[in-house]
Amino acid sequence: MAGDINLIPQSEVVEQIKTKAVKTSTLVALIFLGVVVLICTYLFIVTGSIKKQISAADSAIASLRGRINELSLVEISARNLDKKYKVLNTLFAQRPKYSALLEELNIRKSKQITIDSLDLKIGSMNISGSAGNYIAIAGFVNNLLDKTFEGGNAKLKEVFTTVSLNSVSLEKSTNEVRFFIVVNYNDSLLKQ
Repeated sequence: MAGDINLIPQSEVVEQIKTKAVKTSTLVALIFLGVVVLICTYLFIVTGSIKKQISAADSAIASLRGRINELSLVEISARNLDKKYKVLNTLFAQRPKYSALLEELNIRKSKQITIDSLDLKIGSMNISGSAGNYIAIAGFVNNLLDKTFEGGNAKLKEVFTTVSLNSVSLEKSTNEVRFFIVVNYNDSLLKQ
């Protein structure tokens, strides 16, 4: 029974229990505070890392946008080059037939007619030029439509189908007659 005797007064025991409880609760609070500080530090570091990654991604996106904008000029040049390539391919593939067409046009043109510009499309051409008088223009139009014209290519006698005289004007300063005509032609005759 000697072990059951407690000589410490009851108030002291209560005080010791209170002190122990305060120490334990303080220790638990400090541990909890330490855990909270660690979690906050971790979250702060992770948030900073994510912000840096976002900033790096934004700068990479801006850099790539700049490179894309630089490449737009290359794309435009490539498209223009592709168009020119296709036009040249078409021109070289169809050069013999257009050469024959232009030869026939030149044969049917009188010496008094000067062609200033010729816009050639498939099936039609726009011709602007000048002549010494109105009769030379009428003769040129008639020669283009003449199916029995002598001196031209026999296969191309009917190549010119219609001629529309769009404008005729007299230039008083040079005493020349300016004209603009649209000539439709049969493209299938040129392929033969």
